[in-house]
Amino acid sequence: MIRHAPHVIAVVATMLASSWLLAQEMPPMSPTSIESRNRLGNETSPYLLQHQHNPVHWWPWGPEAFAAARALDRPIFLSVGYSTCYWCHVMERESFEDEATAAILNEHFIPIKVDREERPDVDDIYMKSLLALNRGQGGWPMSVFLEPGQLKPFLAGTYFPPDDGQGRPSFTTVLNQVIGFWRDQRPAVLQQADQVAAFVGRELTQPAATAPLDARTVERGITHLQSAYDDTHGGWGRGNKFPMPGNLDFLMAAAFDRPEIRQRVLHTLDRMATGGLYDQIGGGFHRYTVDVKWLVPHFEKMLYDNGQLLRTYALAYEQTRDPFYAEVIRETAAYIAREMTAPSGAFFSAQDAEVNHREGENYLWTSDEVTTALEDAGLGDLVEFTLEIYGFKAGPNFRDPHHPGEPPRNVVHLLERPDRLAATMDLTVEAFDDRVRRVNAALLAVRSQRDQPLTDDKILAGWNGLMIAGLAESGRVLDEPAFVDAAARAASTILRTMREDDGGLLRTARGETAKIDAFSEDYAGLVHGLLALHRATGDGAHLSAAADLMRTARARFWDDAHGGYFDTLPDQTDLFVRIKSTYDGAVASGNNLMIANLVELHDATGDTAYLDDAVRSLEAISTELAERPTGAMVALRALDRVLTEHPERLAAPAAPAARAPDESNPVIVTARPATLALAPGGDGQVEVTLTIARGFHINAHRPGLDFLIPLAVEVVGTGIEVEAVYPAGERYRGPEGDMIVHNDSVTIPVTVTRRGALAGPVELAVTYQVCTDTACLAPATVTVPVRLTADDS
Repeated sequence: MIRHAPHVIAVVATMLASSWLLAQEMPPMSPTSIESRNRLGNETSPYLLQHQHNPVHWWPWGPEAFAAARALDRPIFLSVGYSTCYWCHVMERESFEDEATAAILNEHFIPIKVDREERPDVDDIYMKSLLALNRGQGGWPMSVFLEPGQLKPFLAGTYFPPDDGQGRPSFTTVLNQVIGFWRDQRPAVLQQADQVAAFVGRELTQPAATAPLDARTVERGITHLQSAYDDTHGGWGRGNKFPMPGNLDFLMAAAFDRPEIRQRVLHTLDRMATGGLYDQIGGGFHRYTVDVKWLVPHFEKMLYDNGQLLRTYALAYEQTRDPFYAEVIRETAAYIAREMTAPSGAFFSAQDAEVNHREGENYLWTSDEVTTALEDAGLGDLVEFTLEIYGFKAGPNFRDPHHPGEPPRNVVHLLERPDRLAATMDLTVEAFDDRVRRVNAALLAVRSQRDQPLTDDKILAGWNGLMIAGLAESGRVLDEPAFVDAAARAASTILRTMREDDGGLLRTARGETAKIDAFSEDYAGLVHGLLALHRATGDGAHLSAAADLMRTARARFWDDAHGGYFDTLPDQTDLFVRIKSTYDGAVASGNNLMIANLVELHDATGDTAYLDDAVRSLEAISTELAERPTGAMVALRALDRVLTEHPERLAAPAAPAARAPDESNPVIVTARPATLALAPGGDGQVEVTLTIARGFHINAHRPGLDFLIPLAVEVVGTGIEVEAVYPAGERYRGPEGDMIVHNDSVTIPVTVTRRGALAGPVELAVTYQVCTDTACLAPATVTVPVRLTADDS
């Protein structure tokens, strides 16, 4: 998968502290003893095995590869991807199967292949490099060049084409440039690697400062989601549409009693389930859609998406009793049982997006194909019905962008919810559903005879935990014992077969082989699943197993200094920094899901130690929750639960003393006055000042380039409006062209007008993105330190 144009990148940042320089130790190798060959044949990852016959002499990630790079004094070319990634397949066909390209890699580099699903720690660190240094643009395949000593990155990109063109260098051009840099500019390359690693290390370590954890933090998250909502199509975003179950679960937990939010959540669930994101014929959800309408999917199916969405639709059904959601749950569970369940009962990881080098070939139909399939099944009387409800009457809706000369076809989608379609056809919902089931069975039987997408059949502990939770919750709310039984069988398999001798979890298994010490996200995911099983069954064995895993996880991953859970083990020496991820993306971070588990365990057991750890973990990420609440939805949901059930545990910290900006906190936001009382219809003035550390700048309100994050002041809460007068800024020439920025400081006059009752916490917030000459930090949203009150005297 790739979502942005690739770039070769570099960065200048602070030198890496020596305590972070953790290198894998290996006895020195003799250069003459290193056999040149592809070493992926003994791996268990389907993604790595796909590359075992490449002419590239791939190594798996590990000490042998690092030792070879040091012995041969070569840089490492690190390629990270996954088995169902379309652009990973493309780059393999174009470059890694090309003999000439392979010859360059084999002679001048140590090429290493990593399955990001096996090694999320490696993926996280080097993707953080790519995102931070490339203005937030990244994707897979990820292509990174490392110096061999400490494995620090010095150049990176994503997909590189086989030929130069359209302003993009070819892969061989990039390789030859790196060969020249390594040969002729070695000191500069090593210095740059130090600086990249320092920058990434600083970004991946938690700030020591804390922010208040109160209802305003939760409200800020709700407001941010509201402001980004797509009222027309549902969901969030104006381009590719991802299902975002974390957003939906948070809103259902924190604000489902608000009519507008309830309507938006249900609107999104309806649009996802009627669109092409959902496999209308066979059940289950695809990864995302490439349009805003939820129509044309990227056709891969991921276990983690389907596990989380099962849970989301189950929670929605529990609150609405909507039979449409129940049907989505049953169809998705049937898909998992049919195509994604191993003989052991555990669950496979993913299914590919392409068949025969064509995206979605297995899922696409023409009107003639549908007609033939139904007539052959004796359902000719349902042809017109099917073509109508599934959108064929409007003509084809999909043309493969990579093969534009081929005839267009149709992504199957429902034009509306089943109950609404039934009403337009003068059918009962029961009669409509019966027709759809018979049609889908006939079409699925035909589809099953086509060439099928590759199934990545490795078992991942954490992802299995998400599916266990989804099935357990679905079985509980629908009273479907078979779903709960399937979840329990998978949990039993993982606990029995994916363990170390000391009881610790293993990350991945395939066939009879289980390997790789589990990461905190694996413990978090499996505990999450076991707690859902306990809720569904009341069986104390599931609660006991969850508590045992949490004890092991605390011993291995707990941050004694600050609270929270590191991603990796303390003695892991193949990474240049030990990270604690707090961003909830397609899958929740291990740290944040652990926080949710701790709250759940406290409520299930009454053990206050769990709540103590949850509160301390929340305090450790309080600044991030305050500045970027939508990036940590699972933690924010846990915070809302603590505030509701245990408000006494979250006392507000004393206000920190004012300080100057520095490299660890390059922007300080202040405001005058400190308090503003507003009468009905009245207004007042606030001056918001951002003081910027030397060597940094922030984008102006009109930064000049569309992809930049602009400076903006906004309202959190309801009852007021703001009008800001943004200074013009200064012209700055960046690598992408001229842009407008602010250096040193900028003061924004803001007029605040009261338009109604002040509902809930009402605040001002300022959003900005801070950059250096060569890199950008993640965008931040910070509360403006001014207290807004109502003057109704």
